[in-house]
Amino acid sequence: MIRCEPPSAILLGAFDRFNYGDLLFPMVVGNALAVHSPGTITAVHALIGSDFRRYGAMATRSLKALYRPGALAPGTVVIFAGGGTIGVDWSAMSANLLGRTGNAALYYLQRLIGESAVNALSRHSFGGRAPFPWVAGPGDFPVPVKVAYNAVGGSEFARLPLRVQEQTLNRLGQAAYLSVRDAETKRLFAPLESRLPVVLAPDSAILMSEQYPIPWLETRASSALRVLLDAGPYLCFQSNQRYARKHLDAIVAALEAIHAQYRLPVVLLPIGRYVGLDDQVALRTIQGKLRSRARVVSAEASLFEIMLTIAKATLFIGTSLHGAITAQSFAVPHLGLSDRPCKVDFYLETWDLPGQSRCPPLAEVPPRVGEVLSIPAAARLSLRNELTVRAHRNFAAMAQACGLEWN
Repeated sequence: MIRCEPPSAILLGAFDRFNYGDLLFPMVVGNALAVHSPGTITAVHALIGSDFRRYGAMATRSLKALYRPGALAPGTVVIFAGGGTIGVDWSAMSANLLGRTGNAALYYLQRLIGESAVNALSRHSFGGRAPFPWVAGPGDFPVPVKVAYNAVGGSEFARLPLRVQEQTLNRLGQAAYLSVRDAETKRLFAPLESRLPVVLAPDSAILMSEQYPIPWLETRASSALRVLLDAGPYLCFQSNQRYARKHLDAIVAALEAIHAQYRLPVVLLPIGRYVGLDDQVALRTIQGKLRSRARVVSAEASLFEIMLTIAKATLFIGTSLHGAITAQSFAVPHLGLSDRPCKVDFYLETWDLPGQSRCPPLAEVPPRVGEVLSIPAAARLSLRNELTVRAHRNFAAMAQACGLEWN
C-alpha cells in the first residue's frame, strides 16, 4: 500500500526479533495513538524489515528506509516506544538477529578485530547514524524532528563506560519528552533533570488488558490451547535459558514443592524465542526433569496466546519482565525471578504490591507463593487500575510535549 504522505509519528525499537515485550510496544502505543490521536499517521521501524504478523505482531520497516528521501517530514515525532533499550550497542542487536551460526561468527570476529570495530561494522550494516541503536538526538536524522522516549528502561546504564554514559545523556537531553519505567533508571538519569524532566511512568504494556480483554484473546487462541487453559487452575512458569541452566535443579525443586502443596499443574510458557533468551529450549529441559506433569506451550504460540496463558493463570512465576507486567495487567498473582538486581527487580520494586515486589531466591519461592496467593483480588485490581491511569497520563503528556493532538 502506497502512503500518500510521510508519517507524523515513527515508532522505533527492537521490534524485529521474537521477544514478547518488544513486539508489544508498537501495538500498545499504536493503539493508543489510533484512539486518542486519530489524525496522527504512524509507521513502525526497527533495525531491519521484519514480519511477525502471523504471531499477531506488526511488520516493521528497516532503519535504512527511515533515512530515504521523503521518509521523514520536518516536525515528525520519532518515538522510542519502550523497552530496556538505553545502553544497548549495535553489535548486541546484531547478535539478536543473526541466529546461532551468525552469533558464533560474530564472537570470533570480535576476538579478531575487537569489539569496537565490530560495533562500528554493525552500525554501518544497519545504516545507523547515532552512536547507539535506541538513543538518538534530533540531529541524528536527515530533517528536523522531535524525539520522545516512552517509559524506557536503563537500569544497566551504570555499567557503561563513563564516555558512553556522557554520550547517552547528551542525546537524551535533546529529547522533547523522556519517561522512564522504574525508579532506578530515574535515579541514573538524574543529571538530566536540569535540562528536561525525567518522568516516571509504568511500562505502557500495562494497557494490554484494556486493549486485548480475555474474551477477545480467546477468539485468537487455538482450540488445543483453550482446552489446556480451561482444564483447571494452573501455574504458568517461564525462564530464559541462562537462568535455567544456572538454576535447573533449584527450579525443578521449587516447582515440585509448589505442586505438592497447592496441586497446581505447571504450564511452561516460552516468551523470549530468539538466540540469547531461548525460553523454549530451557523449558523443554525443565519439563524433562519434573516428576509432576507439565505441559509446554508451543514455541509457535502467538502474542495473544502468550498473553492469554498468563491472563488465565492462577499464578505466574518467571524471569520475563513482560510476563510479570502481563500478570499485573490481568490482576494475576505473580513472582519475578532473577539472580542479581536487574530490570525485573527494579520495575517490580517501583510499581508492585509489597508481596510481589521482590524477586526471591528460588529456595524462598514455595513459601512466598502462599503470601502472593493471599493478596486480595481487589488489591491487584486496584493496582492495575492505578497503573493504567498513570500510563494514559504518560501518553497524554508525551503527546503535548511533542505537539501531537490528544483527546
